[in-house]
Amino acid sequence: MATKHEDYFEELRVQIMNPDRWDAERFIVFDHEPGLGKTIHAQRFVGEMTRKHPYRVLWVQPFKKDGLLDASANAINETAGKPVALAVEGEDLRTGKKRQSVIEPQVLVITTRMYAQVCKGEHEELIRGRDILLIDEYPNLMDEIVISRRELSTLYSYSVNIESGILDEMLDMFRDELRRLRVPSAEEHGHMIWMTFQSEEYRKYRVEINKLVKSPRVKDCRELLLKFRQLFRHEAYYHNGAFYTYDDSYDYVRLKNNIILDANADFFYPYQLSKRFVVKHQPKLYDYSQTTLHHYPVNTGKKGLKDSPALFDQVVKMVDLYGRKGVLFVVDKENKPKLEAAIISHYGDDGEREETLVDISRKLGVEISVEYHGNLLGRNDWRTFDTCVIVKTPNFDYGSYALMAYFFHALDKDKSFRNIELFRDVEVEAIRNSTIAAELFQAVKRINRDNSQKAEIYLFCSNEEAVGIVRKQLPGIKYLREPWGDGMTKCQADDEGQDEKSKLSKLKDLILKYKAAGVDSVRKQELRLQIGYSKSAFSHRLSELKSFLEEHDIINDGQRLRFQVQGGGSQAKSDQHSRLGEDTRELVTV
Repeated sequence: MATKHEDYFEELRVQIMNPDRWDAERFIVFDHEPGLGKTIHAQRFVGEMTRKHPYRVLWVQPFKKDGLLDASANAINETAGKPVALAVEGEDLRTGKKRQSVIEPQVLVITTRMYAQVCKGEHEELIRGRDILLIDEYPNLMDEIVISRRELSTLYSYSVNIESGILDEMLDMFRDELRRLRVPSAEEHGHMIWMTFQSEEYRKYRVEINKLVKSPRVKDCRELLLKFRQLFRHEAYYHNGAFYTYDDSYDYVRLKNNIILDANADFFYPYQLSKRFVVKHQPKLYDYSQTTLHHYPVNTGKKGLKDSPALFDQVVKMVDLYGRKGVLFVVDKENKPKLEAAIISHYGDDGEREETLVDISRKLGVEISVEYHGNLLGRNDWRTFDTCVIVKTPNFDYGSYALMAYFFHALDKDKSFRNIELFRDVEVEAIRNSTIAAELFQAVKRINRDNSQKAEIYLFCSNEEAVGIVRKQLPGIKYLREPWGDGMTKCQADDEGQDEKSKLSKLKDLILKYKAAGVDSVRKQELRLQIGYSKSAFSHRLSELKSFLEEHDIINDGQRLRFQVQGGGSQAKSDQHSRLGEDTRELVTV
Protein backbone atom coordinates (compact mmCIF):
# COMPACT_ATOMS: atom_id res chain seq x y z
CA MET A 1 0.00 0.00 0.00
CA ALA A 2 1.38 3.40 -1.03
CA THR A 3 1.92 5.97 1.70
CA LYS A 4 2.56 9.70 1.87
CA HIS A 5 6.05 10.64 0.62
CA GLU A 6 6.39 7.20 -1.01
CA ASP A 7 8.56 8.48 -3.87
CA TYR A 8 10.85 10.31 -1.43
CA PHE A 9 12.05 6.96 -0.03
CA GLU A 10 12.32 5.10 -3.36
CA GLU A 11 16.14 5.07 -3.33
CA LEU A 12 16.07 3.48 0.14
CA ARG A 13 13.59 0.84 -1.03
CA VAL A 14 15.80 -0.08 -3.98
CA GLN A 15 18.89 -0.23 -1.75
CA ILE A 16 17.12 -2.79 0.46
CA MET A 17 15.58 -4.87 -2.31
CA ASN A 18 18.14 -4.92 -5.11
CA PRO A 19 21.39 -6.91 -4.55
CA ASP A 20 22.99 -5.06 -7.47
CA ARG A 21 23.06 -1.96 -5.21
CA TRP A 22 24.57 -3.72 -2.21
CA ASP A 23 28.03 -2.80 -0.91
CA ALA A 24 29.81 -5.16 1.47
CA GLU A 25 32.66 -2.75 2.18
CA ARG A 26 30.85 0.52 2.86
CA PHE A 27 27.85 1.88 4.72
CA ILE A 28 25.28 3.59 2.51
CA VAL A 29 24.00 6.50 4.62
CA PHE A 30 20.61 8.11 3.87
CA ASP A 31 19.97 11.61 5.23
CA HIS A 32 16.18 11.80 4.79
CA GLU A 33 14.63 14.83 6.41
CA PRO A 34 13.31 14.13 9.94
CA GLY A 35 9.57 14.00 10.47
CA LEU A 36 8.79 12.32 7.13
CA GLY A 37 8.74 8.75 8.46
CA LYS A 38 12.10 7.24 7.47
CA THR A 39 11.89 4.57 10.18
CA ILE A 40 8.30 3.63 9.32
CA HIS A 41 9.10 3.37 5.62
CA ALA A 42 12.25 1.33 6.24
CA GLN A 43 10.30 -1.12 8.42
CA ARG A 44 7.66 -1.44 5.72
CA PHE A 45 10.26 -2.03 3.00
CA VAL A 46 11.88 -4.79 5.09
CA GLY A 47 8.48 -6.40 5.63
CA GLU A 48 7.72 -6.27 1.90
CA MET A 49 11.15 -7.69 1.10
CA THR A 50 10.48 -10.79 3.24
CA ARG A 51 7.43 -11.60 1.08
CA LYS A 52 9.60 -11.74 -2.05
CA HIS A 53 13.14 -12.64 -1.01
CA PRO A 54 14.92 -14.85 1.56
CA TYR A 55 17.47 -12.16 2.52
CA ARG A 56 18.13 -12.19 6.23
CA VAL A 57 18.20 -8.87 8.09
CA LEU A 58 19.72 -7.44 11.26
CA TRP A 59 17.78 -4.32 12.25
CA VAL A 60 19.56 -2.02 14.77
CA GLN A 61 17.94 0.86 16.68
CA PRO A 62 18.92 3.06 19.65
CA PHE A 63 16.24 2.21 22.20
CA LYS A 64 14.36 -0.69 23.71
CA LYS A 65 12.46 0.97 26.59
CA ASP A 66 8.68 1.19 26.51
CA GLY A 67 8.56 -1.84 24.24
CA LEU A 68 10.22 -0.12 21.27
CA LEU A 69 12.12 -3.22 20.17
CA ASP A 70 8.92 -5.27 20.06
CA ALA A 71 7.12 -2.40 18.32
CA SER A 72 9.66 -2.46 15.48
CA ALA A 73 9.38 -6.24 15.10
CA ASN A 74 5.58 -6.01 15.12
CA ALA A 75 5.61 -3.27 12.45
CA ILE A 76 7.76 -5.45 10.16
CA ASN A 77 5.55 -8.51 10.82
CA GLU A 78 2.41 -6.55 10.03
CA THR A 79 3.70 -5.65 6.57
CA ALA A 80 5.09 -9.13 6.00
CA GLY A 81 1.73 -10.67 6.88
CA LYS A 82 3.41 -13.29 9.04
CA PRO A 83 5.88 -13.50 11.98
CA VAL A 84 9.25 -12.94 10.32
CA ALA A 85 10.83 -10.51 12.83
CA LEU A 86 11.82 -10.97 16.46
CA ALA A 87 13.17 -8.53 19.05
CA VAL A 88 16.31 -9.94 20.73
CA GLU A 89 17.81 -8.80 24.04
CA GLY A 90 20.86 -9.92 26.01
CA GLU A 91 19.03 -12.41 28.21
CA ASP A 92 17.77 -14.20 25.08
CA LEU A 93 21.34 -15.27 24.27
CA ARG A 94 22.45 -16.67 27.61
CA THR A 95 21.62 -20.34 27.07
CA GLY A 96 22.48 -22.38 23.99
CA LYS A 97 18.99 -23.78 23.40
CA LYS A 98 17.26 -20.42 23.73
CA ARG A 99 19.97 -18.72 21.68
CA GLN A 100 19.38 -21.10 18.78
CA SER A 101 15.64 -20.48 18.76
CA VAL A 102 15.87 -16.67 18.82
CA ILE A 103 18.34 -16.37 15.95
CA GLU A 104 16.22 -18.38 13.48
CA PRO A 105 13.79 -15.62 12.31
CA GLN A 106 14.51 -13.87 9.03
CA VAL A 107 14.71 -10.45 10.74
CA LEU A 108 16.30 -9.79 14.12
CA VAL A 109 15.75 -6.48 15.92
CA ILE A 110 18.46 -5.43 18.39
CA THR A 111 19.71 -2.27 20.11
CA THR A 112 22.70 -0.17 19.09
CA ARG A 113 24.32 -1.26 22.35
CA MET A 114 24.09 -4.91 21.37
CA TYR A 115 25.43 -4.10 17.91
CA ALA A 116 28.44 -2.52 19.64
CA GLN A 117 28.98 -5.83 21.45
CA VAL A 118 28.89 -7.59 18.08
CA CYS A 119 31.50 -5.10 16.84
CA LYS A 120 33.66 -6.14 19.80
CA GLY A 121 33.55 -9.78 18.71
CA GLU A 122 30.63 -10.95 20.86
CA HIS A 123 27.31 -12.59 19.83
CA GLU A 124 28.65 -13.77 16.47
CA GLU A 125 25.49 -15.82 16.03
CA LEU A 126 23.49 -12.62 15.42
CA ILE A 127 25.27 -11.94 12.12
CA ARG A 128 25.96 -15.49 10.96
CA GLY A 129 24.26 -16.08 7.61
CA ARG A 130 22.70 -12.61 7.46
CA ASP A 131 22.70 -10.38 4.41
CA ILE A 132 21.39 -6.91 5.30
CA LEU A 133 22.45 -4.66 8.16
CA LEU A 134 20.07 -1.72 8.63
CA ILE A 135 20.94 0.76 11.39
CA ASP A 136 18.46 3.44 12.45
CA GLU A 137 20.58 6.46 13.57
CA TYR A 138 24.37 6.67 13.52
CA PRO A 139 26.02 4.09 15.83
CA ASN A 140 28.85 5.77 17.70
CA LEU A 141 31.49 3.16 18.49
CA MET A 142 34.15 5.57 19.77
CA ASP A 143 34.55 4.57 23.42
CA GLU A 144 36.59 7.49 24.77
CA ILE A 145 39.27 6.85 27.38
CA VAL A 146 40.67 9.64 29.54
CA ILE A 147 43.60 9.06 31.87
CA SER A 148 44.16 11.92 34.31
CA ARG A 149 45.67 12.29 37.78
CA ARG A 150 42.46 10.83 39.18
CA GLU A 151 42.85 7.52 37.33
CA LEU A 152 46.56 7.51 38.13
CA SER A 153 45.90 7.99 41.86
CA THR A 154 43.27 5.25 41.86
CA LEU A 155 45.60 2.74 40.25
CA TYR A 156 48.36 3.79 42.68
CA SER A 157 46.06 2.81 45.57
CA TYR A 158 45.40 -0.63 44.06
CA SER A 159 49.08 -1.20 43.26
CA VAL A 160 49.90 -1.58 46.97
CA ASN A 161 48.20 -4.99 46.97
CA ILE A 162 49.19 -6.02 43.45
CA GLU A 163 52.92 -5.91 44.29
CA SER A 164 54.31 -5.46 40.79
CA GLY A 165 57.54 -3.53 40.48
CA ILE A 166 57.00 -2.93 36.75
CA LEU A 167 53.50 -1.57 37.42
CA ASP A 168 54.93 0.78 40.06
CA GLU A 169 57.56 1.94 37.55
CA MET A 170 54.85 2.52 34.90
CA LEU A 171 52.79 4.66 37.28
CA ASP A 172 55.86 6.75 38.13
CA MET A 173 56.51 7.21 34.40
CA PHE A 174 52.98 8.49 33.74
CA ARG A 175 53.17 10.75 36.79
CA ASP A 176 56.39 12.30 35.51
CA GLU A 177 54.91 12.75 32.02
CA LEU A 178 51.84 14.55 33.39
CA ARG A 179 54.11 16.83 35.43
CA ARG A 180 56.29 17.59 32.40
CA LEU A 181 53.36 18.33 30.11
CA ARG A 182 51.78 20.76 32.58
CA VAL A 183 54.36 23.32 31.38
CA PRO A 184 54.20 23.15 27.57
CA SER A 185 56.94 24.44 25.30
CA ALA A 186 56.37 27.55 23.21
CA GLU A 187 55.45 25.38 20.19
CA GLU A 188 53.04 23.26 22.24
CA HIS A 189 51.22 26.12 23.95
CA GLY A 190 47.52 26.24 22.99
CA HIS A 191 47.66 22.79 21.40
CA MET A 192 46.54 19.26 22.09
CA ILE A 193 49.85 17.41 22.08
CA TRP A 194 50.13 14.21 20.04
CA MET A 195 52.19 11.46 21.63
CA THR A 196 52.75 7.73 21.59
CA PHE A 197 53.84 5.07 24.09
CA GLN A 198 54.36 2.34 21.48
CA SER A 199 58.15 2.35 21.22
CA GLU A 200 60.35 -0.45 22.56
CA GLU A 201 61.12 1.36 25.83
CA TYR A 202 57.47 0.94 26.86
CA ARG A 203 57.19 -2.72 25.81
CA LYS A 204 57.72 -4.07 29.34
CA TYR A 205 54.70 -2.11 30.58
CA ARG A 206 52.47 -3.55 27.83
CA VAL A 207 53.62 -7.07 28.63
CA GLU A 208 53.07 -6.58 32.39
CA ILE A 209 49.53 -5.23 31.96
CA ASN A 210 48.63 -8.10 29.60
CA LYS A 211 49.80 -10.51 32.30
CA LEU A 212 48.11 -8.72 35.19
CA VAL A 213 44.63 -8.49 33.61
CA LYS A 214 44.51 -12.30 33.65
CA SER A 215 45.28 -12.46 37.37
CA PRO A 216 42.57 -12.73 40.07
CA ARG A 217 44.61 -10.23 42.12
CA VAL A 218 43.43 -7.33 39.95
CA LYS A 219 39.73 -8.16 39.97
CA ASP A 220 38.79 -4.76 41.44
CA CYS A 221 40.90 -2.72 39.02
CA ARG A 222 40.88 -4.84 35.84
CA GLU A 223 38.78 -2.31 33.90
CA LEU A 224 41.15 0.48 34.90
CA LEU A 225 44.18 -1.55 33.81
CA LEU A 226 42.52 -2.18 30.44
CA LYS A 227 42.15 1.57 29.99
CA PHE A 228 45.85 2.10 30.69
CA ARG A 229 46.64 -0.67 28.23
CA GLN A 230 45.03 1.33 25.43
CA LEU A 231 47.71 4.02 25.84
CA PHE A 232 50.27 1.44 24.70
CA ARG A 233 48.19 0.10 21.79
CA HIS A 234 47.93 3.29 19.75
CA GLU A 235 48.50 7.04 19.80
CA ALA A 236 47.10 9.50 22.32
CA TYR A 237 46.64 13.22 22.87
CA TYR A 238 47.52 15.23 25.94
CA HIS A 239 45.11 18.02 26.82
CA ASN A 240 44.15 19.86 29.99
CA GLY A 241 45.99 17.55 32.39
CA ALA A 242 44.94 14.23 30.84
CA PHE A 243 45.76 11.68 28.13
CA TYR A 244 42.99 11.05 25.58
CA THR A 245 42.65 7.89 23.53
CA TYR A 246 39.92 5.35 22.72
CA ASP A 247 39.17 1.65 23.04
CA ASP A 248 40.24 0.04 19.76
CA SER A 249 38.38 -3.20 20.52
CA TYR A 250 35.44 -2.05 18.39
CA ASP A 251 35.29 -2.35 14.62
CA TYR A 252 32.22 -1.67 12.51
CA VAL A 253 30.81 -5.07 11.52
CA ARG A 254 29.43 -5.11 7.98
CA LEU A 255 27.32 -7.60 6.05
CA LYS A 256 26.56 -7.84 2.33
CA ASN A 257 24.35 -4.73 2.36
CA ASN A 258 24.94 -2.01 4.98
CA ILE A 259 22.55 0.91 5.51
CA ILE A 260 22.45 3.75 8.03
CA LEU A 261 19.47 6.10 8.42
CA ASP A 262 20.74 9.42 9.80
CA ALA A 263 19.04 12.80 9.31
CA ASN A 264 22.26 14.52 10.43
CA ALA A 265 24.33 12.95 7.66
CA ASP A 266 23.83 15.94 5.35
CA PHE A 267 26.26 17.96 7.50
CA PHE A 268 27.88 15.57 10.02
CA TYR A 269 31.54 16.05 9.08
CA PRO A 270 33.05 12.76 10.41
CA TYR A 271 31.36 10.85 7.56
CA GLN A 272 33.77 12.65 5.22
CA LEU A 273 36.84 11.35 7.05
CA SER A 274 36.49 7.64 6.22
CA LYS A 275 35.92 5.74 3.00
CA ARG A 276 33.69 3.34 4.91
CA PHE A 277 30.75 5.75 4.58
CA VAL A 278 28.94 6.99 1.48
CA VAL A 279 26.21 9.57 2.07
CA LYS A 280 23.22 9.51 -0.31
CA HIS A 281 21.94 13.07 -0.01
CA GLN A 282 18.17 13.52 -0.21
CA PRO A 283 16.27 16.72 -1.09
CA LYS A 284 14.49 18.84 1.53
CA LEU A 285 10.70 18.59 1.25
CA TYR A 286 9.44 20.84 4.04
CA ASP A 287 9.08 24.61 3.78
CA TYR A 288 9.67 26.12 7.22
CA SER A 289 8.21 29.56 6.47
CA GLN A 290 5.66 29.01 9.26
CA THR A 291 8.47 28.65 11.80
CA THR A 292 10.41 31.49 13.44
CA LEU A 293 13.90 30.99 14.85
CA HIS A 294 14.77 33.53 17.56
CA HIS A 295 18.55 33.37 17.93
CA TYR A 296 20.15 34.88 21.03
CA PRO A 297 23.96 34.81 20.59
CA VAL A 298 24.68 34.31 24.28
CA ASN A 299 27.31 31.96 25.69
CA THR A 300 25.46 28.96 27.13
CA GLY A 301 28.45 26.69 27.44
CA LYS A 302 29.45 25.44 30.86
CA LYS A 303 31.45 28.58 31.68
CA GLY A 304 28.76 30.84 30.20
CA LEU A 305 26.09 29.40 32.48
CA LYS A 306 28.41 29.64 35.47
CA ASP A 307 29.01 33.34 34.73
CA SER A 308 25.26 34.00 34.25
CA PRO A 309 23.50 32.29 37.18
CA ALA A 310 20.25 34.18 36.51
CA LEU A 311 20.01 33.17 32.84
CA PHE A 312 17.35 30.50 33.36
CA ASP A 313 15.15 32.94 35.27
CA GLN A 314 15.60 35.53 32.53
CA VAL A 315 14.72 33.07 29.78
CA VAL A 316 11.60 31.83 31.58
CA LYS A 317 10.47 35.41 32.18
CA MET A 318 11.01 36.35 28.53
CA VAL A 319 9.35 33.37 26.81
CA ASP A 320 5.64 33.70 27.54
CA LEU A 321 4.04 30.25 27.76
CA TYR A 322 0.42 31.33 27.57
CA GLY A 323 -1.54 30.28 24.49
CA ARG A 324 0.97 27.70 23.28
CA LYS A 325 0.17 24.07 22.46
CA GLY A 326 3.30 22.70 24.06
CA VAL A 327 6.74 23.94 25.06
CA LEU A 328 9.91 21.80 25.06
CA PHE A 329 12.81 23.25 27.04
CA VAL A 330 16.21 21.69 26.26
CA VAL A 331 19.21 21.98 28.57
CA ASP A 332 22.00 19.68 29.76
CA LYS A 333 21.39 16.89 32.28
CA GLU A 334 23.19 18.70 35.10
CA ASN A 335 21.05 21.84 34.81
CA LYS A 336 17.69 20.18 34.15
CA PRO A 337 16.53 20.54 37.81
CA LYS A 338 17.58 24.22 37.87
CA LEU A 339 15.60 25.04 34.75
CA GLU A 340 12.54 23.20 36.06
CA ALA A 341 12.84 25.15 39.34
CA ALA A 342 12.99 28.44 37.41
CA ILE A 343 9.76 27.61 35.56
CA ILE A 344 7.99 26.57 38.75
CA SER A 345 9.22 29.66 40.60
CA HIS A 346 7.97 32.01 37.91
CA TYR A 347 4.54 30.47 37.41
CA GLY A 348 3.95 28.89 40.82
CA ASP A 349 1.73 30.00 43.69
CA ASP A 350 3.20 31.76 46.68
CA GLY A 351 1.69 29.20 49.06
CA GLU A 352 3.40 26.62 51.21
CA ARG A 353 2.61 23.61 48.98
CA GLU A 354 5.52 22.67 46.77
CA GLU A 355 4.41 22.60 43.14
CA THR A 356 5.67 20.50 40.23
CA LEU A 357 6.00 21.06 36.52
CA VAL A 358 2.82 19.03 36.06
CA ASP A 359 0.98 21.50 38.30
CA ILE A 360 2.24 24.42 36.23
CA SER A 361 1.24 22.71 32.96
CA ARG A 362 -2.24 22.06 34.31
CA LYS A 363 -2.59 25.61 35.60
CA LEU A 364 -1.51 27.25 32.33
CA GLY A 365 -3.27 24.76 30.08
CA VAL A 366 0.02 24.22 28.26
CA GLU A 367 2.08 21.02 28.03
CA ILE A 368 5.56 21.80 29.39
CA SER A 369 8.51 19.43 29.17
CA VAL A 370 12.15 19.87 30.18
CA GLU A 371 14.62 17.45 28.59
CA TYR A 372 18.37 17.29 28.17
CA HIS A 373 20.71 16.94 25.19
CA GLY A 374 21.52 13.30 24.57
CA ASN A 375 18.03 12.12 25.53
CA LEU A 376 16.14 13.40 22.48
CA LEU A 377 17.21 11.27 19.53
CA GLY A 378 14.44 9.18 17.98
CA ARG A 379 11.74 10.32 20.39
CA ASN A 380 8.34 11.60 19.27
CA ASP A 381 6.96 12.63 22.67
CA TRP A 382 6.70 16.30 21.63
CA ARG A 383 5.59 15.93 17.99
CA THR A 384 2.55 18.22 18.45
CA PHE A 385 4.37 20.92 20.46
CA ASP A 386 4.74 24.31 18.77
CA THR A 387 7.62 25.79 20.82
CA CYS A 388 11.20 24.73 21.52
CA VAL A 389 13.49 26.65 23.89
CA ILE A 390 17.17 25.59 23.80
CA VAL A 391 19.09 27.14 26.68
CA LYS A 392 22.32 25.11 26.61
CA THR A 393 24.95 24.70 23.91
CA PRO A 394 25.76 20.95 23.77
CA ASN A 395 29.56 21.15 24.00
CA PHE A 396 31.81 18.17 24.60
CA ASP A 397 35.34 18.32 25.93
CA TYR A 398 37.62 19.49 23.10
CA GLY A 399 39.58 16.27 23.41
CA SER A 400 36.50 14.36 22.26
CA TYR A 401 36.42 16.20 18.93
CA ALA A 402 40.12 15.52 18.31
CA LEU A 403 39.57 11.85 19.12
CA MET A 404 36.73 11.68 16.58
CA ALA A 405 39.15 12.79 13.87
CA TYR A 406 41.64 10.16 15.07
CA PHE A 407 38.95 7.45 15.25
CA PHE A 408 37.48 8.01 11.76
CA HIS A 409 40.87 8.28 10.07
CA ALA A 410 42.02 5.10 11.84
CA LEU A 411 39.09 3.19 10.31
CA ASP A 412 41.02 3.45 7.03
CA LYS A 413 44.39 2.75 8.72
CA ASP A 414 45.29 6.41 8.20
CA LYS A 415 47.52 7.42 11.10
CA SER A 416 48.91 10.81 10.12
CA PHE A 417 48.68 12.57 13.47
CA ARG A 418 49.84 16.00 14.59
CA ASN A 419 49.53 18.48 17.42
CA ILE A 420 46.12 20.16 17.23
CA GLU A 421 45.80 23.89 17.76
CA LEU A 422 42.76 24.51 19.95
CA PHE A 423 39.80 26.09 18.13
CA ARG A 424 41.92 26.68 15.02
CA ASP A 425 42.42 23.25 13.48
CA VAL A 426 40.22 23.20 10.37
CA GLU A 427 39.31 19.52 10.56
CA VAL A 428 38.61 19.36 14.29
CA GLU A 429 36.62 22.62 14.15
CA ALA A 430 34.46 21.14 11.39
CA ILE A 431 33.83 18.12 13.62
CA ARG A 432 33.07 20.31 16.64
CA ASN A 433 30.63 22.60 14.83
CA SER A 434 28.81 19.79 13.02
CA THR A 435 28.52 17.75 16.22
CA ILE A 436 27.01 20.71 18.11
CA ALA A 437 24.71 21.41 15.15
CA ALA A 438 23.57 17.78 15.16
CA GLU A 439 22.41 18.05 18.78
CA LEU A 440 20.71 21.41 18.16
CA PHE A 441 18.99 20.11 15.02
CA GLN A 442 17.68 17.05 16.84
CA ALA A 443 16.23 19.32 19.54
CA VAL A 444 14.57 21.61 16.99
CA LYS A 445 13.03 18.68 15.12
CA ARG A 446 11.44 17.12 18.20
CA ILE A 447 8.53 19.58 17.90
CA ASN A 448 6.05 20.17 15.05
CA ARG A 449 7.22 16.92 13.49
CA ASP A 450 4.92 17.09 10.47
CA ASN A 451 5.54 20.83 9.97
CA SER A 452 1.78 21.44 9.91
CA GLN A 453 1.54 24.46 12.23
CA LYS A 454 3.20 27.71 13.15
CA ALA A 455 6.11 27.15 15.51
CA GLU A 456 8.70 29.13 17.40
CA ILE A 457 12.25 28.18 18.32
CA TYR A 458 14.22 30.13 20.92
CA LEU A 459 17.91 29.28 20.61
CA PHE A 460 20.45 30.62 23.11
CA CYS A 461 23.83 29.81 21.58
CA SER A 462 26.95 31.80 20.69
CA ASN A 463 28.31 29.24 18.18
CA GLU A 464 27.47 31.06 14.95
CA GLU A 465 28.81 28.27 12.71
CA ALA A 466 26.65 25.60 14.35
CA VAL A 467 23.56 27.83 14.20
CA GLY A 468 24.28 28.49 10.52
CA ILE A 469 24.37 24.75 9.83
CA VAL A 470 21.00 24.30 11.54
CA ARG A 471 19.46 27.15 9.53
CA LYS A 472 20.49 25.48 6.27
CA GLN A 473 18.53 22.38 7.31
CA LEU A 474 15.35 24.47 7.67
CA PRO A 475 14.71 26.10 4.27
CA GLY A 476 12.42 29.12 4.39
CA ILE A 477 12.62 29.58 8.16
CA LYS A 478 12.20 33.11 9.52
CA TYR A 479 15.44 33.96 11.28
CA LEU A 480 15.56 36.73 13.87
CA ARG A 481 18.83 37.60 15.55
CA GLU A 482 17.75 38.91 18.93
CA PRO A 483 19.63 41.21 21.37
CA TRP A 484 20.69 39.90 24.75
CA GLY A 485 22.41 41.37 27.78
CA ASP A 486 25.29 43.73 26.96
CA GLY A 487 24.48 43.39 23.27
CA MET A 488 21.34 45.50 23.71
CA THR A 489 21.46 48.98 22.20
CA LYS A 490 20.59 52.12 24.11
CA CYS A 491 17.40 52.41 22.08
CA GLN A 492 16.40 48.87 23.07
CA ALA A 493 17.20 49.61 26.72
CA ASP A 494 15.04 52.76 26.51
CA ASP A 495 12.25 50.70 24.98
CA GLU A 496 12.44 48.29 27.91
CA GLY A 497 12.14 51.21 30.31
CA GLN A 498 9.07 52.44 28.47
CA ASP A 499 7.65 48.92 28.51
CA GLU A 500 8.15 48.74 32.28
CA LYS A 501 6.22 51.99 32.73
CA SER A 502 3.46 50.65 30.51
CA LYS A 503 3.25 47.42 32.53
CA LEU A 504 3.04 49.37 35.78
CA SER A 505 0.20 51.46 34.36
CA LYS A 506 -1.60 48.32 33.21
CA LEU A 507 -1.18 46.80 36.67
CA LYS A 508 -2.87 49.82 38.25
CA ASP A 509 -5.71 49.65 35.72
CA LEU A 510 -6.14 45.93 36.29
CA ILE A 511 -6.31 46.32 40.08
CA LEU A 512 -8.96 49.05 39.76
CA LYS A 513 -11.01 46.88 37.38
CA TYR A 514 -11.12 44.09 39.96
CA LYS A 515 -12.11 46.62 42.64
CA ALA A 516 -14.83 48.07 40.39
CA ALA A 517 -16.21 44.57 39.81
CA GLY A 518 -17.13 44.39 43.46
CA VAL A 519 -15.12 41.29 44.30
CA ASP A 520 -13.77 40.86 47.83
CA SER A 521 -10.18 40.18 46.75
CA VAL A 522 -7.90 39.05 43.98
CA ARG A 523 -4.94 36.66 44.09
CA LYS A 524 -1.62 38.42 43.54
CA GLN A 525 -0.49 35.58 41.28
CA GLU A 526 -3.44 36.22 38.97
CA LEU A 527 -2.36 39.83 38.58
CA ARG A 528 1.31 38.95 38.21
CA LEU A 529 0.80 36.39 35.46
CA GLN A 530 -1.58 38.57 33.48
CA ILE A 531 0.91 41.43 33.39
CA GLY A 532 3.97 39.22 32.94
CA TYR A 533 6.05 39.97 36.04
CA SER A 534 8.43 37.61 37.79
CA LYS A 535 7.78 37.07 41.51
CA SER A 536 10.58 39.39 42.61
CA ALA A 537 9.68 42.12 40.12
CA PHE A 538 6.01 41.96 41.13
CA SER A 539 6.93 42.26 44.79
CA HIS A 540 8.98 45.38 44.02
CA ARG A 541 6.16 46.91 41.98
CA LEU A 542 3.65 46.39 44.80
CA SER A 543 6.03 48.15 47.18
CA GLU A 544 6.18 51.07 44.78
CA LEU A 545 2.36 51.13 44.67
CA LYS A 546 1.95 51.39 48.45
CA SER A 547 0.49 54.93 48.35
CA PHE A 548 -1.69 53.99 45.36
CA LEU A 549 -3.18 51.05 47.27
CA GLU A 550 -3.81 53.18 50.36
CA GLU A 551 -5.48 55.89 48.26
CA HIS A 552 -7.94 53.34 46.87
CA ASP A 553 -8.57 51.50 50.17
CA ILE A 554 -6.84 48.32 49.01
CA ILE A 555 -5.15 46.09 51.59
CA ASN A 556 -2.00 44.14 50.69
CA ASP A 557 -2.74 40.95 52.66
CA GLY A 558 -0.51 37.89 52.16
CA GLN A 559 -1.26 36.27 48.81
CA ARG A 560 -4.17 38.61 48.02
CA LEU A 561 -5.15 42.21 47.55
CA ARG A 562 -8.38 42.85 49.49
CA PHE A 563 -10.92 45.49 48.52
CA GLN A 564 -13.47 47.52 50.53
CA VAL A 565 -16.70 46.30 48.86
CA GLN A 566 -19.50 48.91 48.70
CA GLY A 567 -23.06 47.90 47.76
CA GLY A 568 -24.27 45.33 45.26
CA GLY A 569 -25.60 41.83 45.86
CA SER A 570 -23.97 38.56 45.11
CA GLN A 571 -25.55 38.28 41.67
CA ALA A 572 -24.30 41.72 40.74
CA LYS A 573 -20.81 40.73 41.87
CA SER A 574 -21.01 37.56 39.80
CA ASP A 575 -22.11 39.41 36.67
CA GLN A 576 -19.48 42.06 37.16
CA HIS A 577 -16.76 39.46 37.69
CA SER A 578 -17.84 37.68 34.49
CA ARG A 579 -17.59 40.90 32.52
CA LEU A 580 -14.29 41.63 34.23
CA GLY A 581 -12.79 38.41 32.90
CA GLU A 582 -13.64 39.49 29.36
CA ASP A 583 -12.38 43.04 29.93
CA THR A 584 -9.02 42.01 31.40
CA ARG A 585 -8.33 39.58 28.58
CA GLU A 586 -8.66 42.49 26.18
CA LEU A 587 -6.77 44.87 28.45
CA VAL A 588 -3.67 42.81 29.13
CA THR A 589 -1.58 41.92 26.10
CA VAL A 590 2.04 41.94 27.22
